Amino acid sequence: MSGRILRRRWMPFLALGLVASLLSPSSAIAITKSEVDRACAASSAALADYRAASASFDEAADEYEQASLEVDAVLYRQGRTAETLDLRRASMVEAEDRFQSQAIEAYMNGGGTPSTLFLTAGSIDQVMLTNEFLSATSTDERDAASDLAALQGELNVLSIQLTDLEAELRSVEAVRLDAKDKQEAAMLEDQLTWEKLDGNCRSAQKQYEIELARAAAARGSAAGGVSAAATPNFLCPFPGSSFTNSWGAPRSGGRGHQGTDMMGPYGAPLYASASGTLYTASSSLGGKTVWLIADYGTAYYYAHLSSYNLSSGTAVSRGDVVGYNGDSGNASGGAPHLHFEIHPNGRGSSAVNPYPTLVAACR
Repeated sequence: MSGRILRRRWMPFLALGLVASLLSPSSAIAITKSEVDRACAASSAALADYRAASASFDEAADEYEQASLEVDAVLYRQGRTAETLDLRRASMVEAEDRFQSQAIEAYMNGGGTPSTLFLTAGSIDQVMLTNEFLSATSTDERDAASDLAALQGELNVLSIQLTDLEAELRSVEAVRLDAKDKQEAAMLEDQLTWEKLDGNCRSAQKQYEIELARAAAARGSAAGGVSAAATPNFLCPFPGSSFTNSWGAPRSGGRGHQGTDMMGPYGAPLYASASGTLYTASSSLGGKTVWLIADYGTAYYYAHLSSYNLSSGTAVSRGDVVGYNGDSGNASGGAPHLHFEIHPNGRGSSAVNPYPTLVAACR
C-alpha cells in the first residue's frame, strides 16, 4: 500500500485529533506555534495528494478522450461497413436475379439443366462445381453464378468484421471509462480530505492569533491594573503602609514580581478588602498566607503573615481582621511586609498589578 494512500486514510483522523487538542482550554495559550505548524503541514500534505490525484485524473481523462476518438473511428468504420454491406446485398440480389434470368432463358431454349441445378443445389458454390453446369451454361451464366457466390462470401466476411468492431468498441469504452471513474473518485476523496484539513489549519491559525492577542492584552492589562468594576467597594488591606509599584520586578528563580509589597510594622492588623470566604495556607515561598475569595468572584492573596486571625473556611465581612503583618516564608529575616495580589478571575487565575487599586484605596 502506498504512503499516499496511507496518508489519505489516516490523516483526517490524526489532524482532527490534533485540532481538538489545540482548542483545549487547559492552558493560557491553548495553541502553540509548533502545533499550528503541524496542523498546516497536514493540510499541505493533503493538498499535495489532491494535486497528484487531480493530475492522475487529468491523465485518465485524456486517455478516455483518446479512446473516445478511437471509438469514433470504430463507429465510422462500422458505418462504412454497414454501407458496404447494404451495397453488397443489393449487388447480390441483382446477381441472383440475373442468374435466375439466365437459367430461365436457358430452360426456355431447351437446355433445362442450369435451372434444374439451380433449384436443387444446396448453394451457388455447389452448382458451380458440377460438370453439368460448366458444360451446359454459357459464359454469362457462369459469370452470374460466380458473382453471386463471391458476393455471398464477402457478405459473410464483412458481417464478422462488423461483429469484431462492435466488440472492440465496447471493450475500449468500458476500460477507459472505468479508469477515468476510479481516478475521479480518488481525486474527489483527496479533495474532501484537503478541504477538511485546510479548514483545520485555518481554524488553528485563527485560534492561535486570538490566543496571542488575548495573552498580549492580558499582559498589558495585568501591568495596568484592574478596573474598579472588578473590585467594587475595595478596602485598603494595610492602612498606613508604604509601597511602590514593583510589578514585574525580578525575583528569585527568574520570576517577575506578581504583586505589591506593603511595608509596615510587624504584627500590624491586615483587613479583608471585601466580604467573602477566607482560606489559610502556608508555603516556603509565601509563608503564612490567606486567600480571600470575594462574593463577586475576585480573589485577594495575602502573604508573609506572622499569624492568622480567623480559621480557614470562615465567612468574613469587609473590614474584618484576617491576620497580622510579618516576615514568614522567603521574607524571613527581612523587613516585615504584606505581599498583596489581586486575581480578577478567581483563585488560580492570573494576577494583575494591584498597585493602581491600592493607590486609590490606601492614599
